[in-house]
Amino acid sequence: MQPTDTEVEFKLIPDVAHPDFERAIALYRDTFPPRERIPIPRVKSAVASGRTQLWAGYYQGELALMSIVEPLPISGFLLLGYLATNPQFRNLKLGSRFLQYIIDGAKRESKSLVLEVEHPDFGGDRELKERRIGFYRRFGAKILGDIVYILPPLDGGSQATEMMLMVILWGDRNTLSKTTVQQLIRELYVEVYRRHPDEPIFNWIEDIPEEIDLV
Repeated sequence: MQPTDTEVEFKLIPDVAHPDFERAIALYRDTFPPRERIPIPRVKSAVASGRTQLWAGYYQGELALMSIVEPLPISGFLLLGYLATNPQFRNLKLGSRFLQYIIDGAKRESKSLVLEVEHPDFGGDRELKERRIGFYRRFGAKILGDIVYILPPLDGGSQATEMMLMVILWGDRNTLSKTTVQQLIRELYVEVYRRHPDEPIFNWIEDIPEEIDLV
């Protein structure tokens, strides 16, 4: 049995003093491995400054989901960076509800969404990675074709993660220009992951083709 609308609620956690801030951060810490997780002190600072949105999802009044959303003002995208559901609530499809909630809000503001998903051609768990891609496809997301997006290591180590970028756009668009994609990736690296533009991680961006198919 699926929860009713009155049983599910999504709220923006406005600051680090909110009573559910630490519980949302604990779910974030427990769900994502260190090399794929922005350090918690940096998340706290970004939420406190208003640069980052920390969302909480509630089922029957209990915190069941957290998400970190990053507005990217230069490129005009919203990054749905992290989405985690408390294991005891995973059969309620709260992630699907939240994604639709964010999509609806982005559409009202004429914003596009960008998602970082693990590339199934690298590492293990191929079936799981393909299921995640399929999940986002059901909401209209498309893959930036022929691009292996490199997520910089976030734990101070040297092991980057091969990813795909997916986007949810408005209107009938099947391609993005090289300039748009370069601007988006540079903004992700600099504003979200705090990488300096002179770092080698930026080098591959120059090789992006002139036009990127959305598949």
